Amino acid sequence: MANVNLRVSALCISDGHVLLIEHKSFAPDDPHFPASYWILPGGVVERGETLDEALKREMMEETGLACIPGNLLFIKELLYPWPGAPDQGSRHHSVSLGFHCTVTGGELMTGKDPEFPDDSQVIIRTEWVPLCELDRYHLYPPFLADYVHGKRDGDFGNAVPEFFDSLA
Repeated sequence: MANVNLRVSALCISDGHVLLIEHKSFAPDDPHFPASYWILPGGVVERGETLDEALKREMMEETGLACIPGNLLFIKELLYPWPGAPDQGSRHHSVSLGFHCTVTGGELMTGKDPEFPDDSQVIIRTEWVPLCELDRYHLYPPFLADYVHGKRDGDFGNAVPEFFDSLA
């Protein structure tokens, strides 16, 4: 089995909107997944890179925006196939650390994943999505809308990190 990937993701909220990326499904042959879903900007931490450096790099690559990383908000484990399934985790296993981030500059764009050629990109578009419309989107991780709405007052400074497993 391949290594477990350590990933970071950036939860950026501004003026009643959250920054999201529409992403092609990582399992297009699985009927349990939509063809695309909306995720937080982020990606795999490279060897020798700090978590802050990875967040800043991924934000710039995927959105064109600079950020200041803040508090750790959640830890999300993903195994695919799911826990208890035959070959559990054989196609994908990652642990994602979600951080509150503040956008400090740049110009919003739909970025690219440098590890994929142009004809195989998985990022479809990047948008500031109104918080009041989150229920209309296929979000990943699935707890994201409830999590964001639960922190509606914007107080992420005192958030206690939460753990979400592969089934959450």
